[in-house]
Amino acid sequence: MYSVLKNTKITAIAAVVPPTEKSLLEDPDLYFGDQKKIDRIVRSSGFLYRRIADNDVTTADLCEQAANSLFAEMKIERSDIDAILFISYTPDYLMPATAYILHNKLGLSSSCLAMDIPQACSGYLFGLYQAGLLINNGCKKVLLLVGDCFSKFSDMFSNHSAPVFGDAGSATLLEYDDKAEDMYFNFSTYSDDYDALICEKGGFRNPPQRENFYENGGYKYCSKMDGGRIFEFTIQKVAPAIKELFSLSKKNKSDIDYFVFHQANRFIIENIANQLDVDLDKVPVSTLTKYGNQCGASIPCAIIDNLSSVVSKQKLHLLLSGFGVGLSIANALVSTDGIYCSEIKNFSK
Repeated sequence: MYSVLKNTKITAIAAVVPPTEKSLLEDPDLYFGDQKKIDRIVRSSGFLYRRIADNDVTTADLCEQAANSLFAEMKIERSDIDAILFISYTPDYLMPATAYILHNKLGLSSSCLAMDIPQACSGYLFGLYQAGLLINNGCKKVLLLVGDCFSKFSDMFSNHSAPVFGDAGSATLLEYDDKAEDMYFNFSTYSDDYDALICEKGGFRNPPQRENFYENGGYKYCSKMDGGRIFEFTIQKVAPAIKELFSLSKKNKSDIDYFVFHQANRFIIENIANQLDVDLDKVPVSTLTKYGNQCGASIPCAIIDNLSSVVSKQKLHLLLSGFGVGLSIANALVSTDGIYCSEIKNFSK
């Protein structure tokens, strides 16, 4: 699905991560302590550290602090926010939507729309697109909150034979601007492989039962990832989808200042970049080494972590690409012009 959005400007981005840092090299469960395998996965994937939220800290908490950071540092009037979007697979509750909880905690007005969208790796692009639709239909300012705490899935990747996930929350402010350059999006869905990354238990298809709990009270989500299928999907499908976006938008990749990919792992990112024949200097990749795979928050975190000094001062043309759970691909060509870009902050209670 291809679409063009007008009148939409990215004004500011902030991100928050938990202060607790874990190293792959100090994880006794990683490949059951096989040092050769550990060294090989660190070299090939680029992962080294990740951030883990405390048991009583959720994605909503991280996003709330990121939003409050934007409000304080940019002196944004909370009453001016017309819509709040929360994009995550780790909500506070099954009901109500976490957007309502955050609407309350952030003190937004009663005339503000609140909406959850369950997405992960492609989530930031879904959020930008939905925000743009709202902006072109009456909203002046939209607060986009994107993040996940995959560490909450207590049984996910018990021996880490898959990418290592780090917790994070982000806040992005988008505004109506009739002089903004057009944004170009395309989306792809490969639902034949929906079960390649899945938590089979905990929803209403397989509701909680007594036998689904560990002795310590942790829940057995039956989280599974077929690394082979997901690797094949990313290597075969993402680059062609990006090429299609350039073709449909009649834009040239030579005009793009930076290609910001979902921080899946270094090998995948560099492989996609090579398929596109893109200079790796234009491809941020260091964020995953410091913070892990941050799911939907990885793109805004990569922008902040790698590009804050230029994105806050210059006009840039960016290619953003998210891919993963679903299986899904979402790409966008966007322009930024001196946006506010806060540093990545540690969460504080």
